[in-house]
Amino acid sequence: MKSSSISNIIEKIKESIVVVKTDKNIGTGFIADTTGIVITNAHVVEDSTDCEIQMFDKKSYDAKVIESNFDMDIAFIKIISNRVFKKANVLKRKDYNVGDEVIAYGNPLGFENTVTKGIISALDREIGGIKYIQTDVPINPGNSGGPLVDKKGRIIGINTLKIADASGIGFAIPIIDIVPLINLTIKKYKLTPDSVYCNVCGHRNSSNSSWCEKCGAKLVENVEKVKNKNKKCPECGEKNPADAKWCKKCGHNLDLE
Repeated sequence: MKSSSISNIIEKIKESIVVVKTDKNIGTGFIADTTGIVITNAHVVEDSTDCEIQMFDKKSYDAKVIESNFDMDIAFIKIISNRVFKKANVLKRKDYNVGDEVIAYGNPLGFENTVTKGIISALDREIGGIKYIQTDVPINPGNSGGPLVDKKGRIIGINTLKIADASGIGFAIPIIDIVPLINLTIKKYKLTPDSVYCNVCGHRNSSNSSWCEKCGAKLVENVEKVKNKNKKCPECGEKNPADAKWCKKCGHNLDLE
C-alpha cells in the first residue's frame, strides 16, 4: 500500500475515529451513527457508565456507556450532543482475504491518531470461542476498540488483542460478525424527533414517558421540552414556536389558559 494511498484513507476515516477515555483506561472507538453512537471494546470501558469522547479536532464530549457485551468484547457509547457526526464506513459483507493490506488507526499507549500498517495473516482464528481476523499490524494497549481498515477506507474489524510475548500477532473482531448487533443497537438508541434521551443511562424513551424505561430516572423535564417544541393554539389549533406569545394564525394570546 503506497504512502499516498494511506494518506487518502486517513483523510476518509479520521473524523469518524475517536479517543475513548474513562477513569481507568484509554482506548479507541469509531462512530457508527451520525447521532453519536460509538463502538469500542468492552474491556476499554469495563464497568464505567460515563466516559469522555475526544474527536480528531481535539473537541471532547461527555458520553454514556449504553450497552456492553463482555462475551463478545463489544461496547456501545452515546455521545451527549446534538451535533451531527460523521459515521465510519463499515463493511457489510466479507470482501477481504489473507494477504490483503490493512491499517490500524488508534491511540497506542496514549499516542493519539497513530497509524500502523500490515497484512491479514489468517482468518477465522478462534480464541475463547470468538473467531478473529489475525494480522501482523503493530497494535498496543490504546489501540483496543479501534478500526482495522482496508485499502478502500472501510472498517473490516475491531482491533481487540495481541499476543503479549510475540511480535506481529494481533487480532481483530470481524465487523461483519456484529453488523446485526450494530443495527439493533442503533435502532434502539437513535434519537428521533418524538423520543426522549435519558441523561442518566443514555436510553432512548418514547415521548410520553415520564420515567426512563431502563434505569427509572425521572424524565418529566425532558418530556415537557419535547411536548413544548410546538405550542398549539387553543382557539384555532395552529402550531406555534414554543416561545411564541401570540398565535401566528388567529392572534390569540397563547399565555392565556
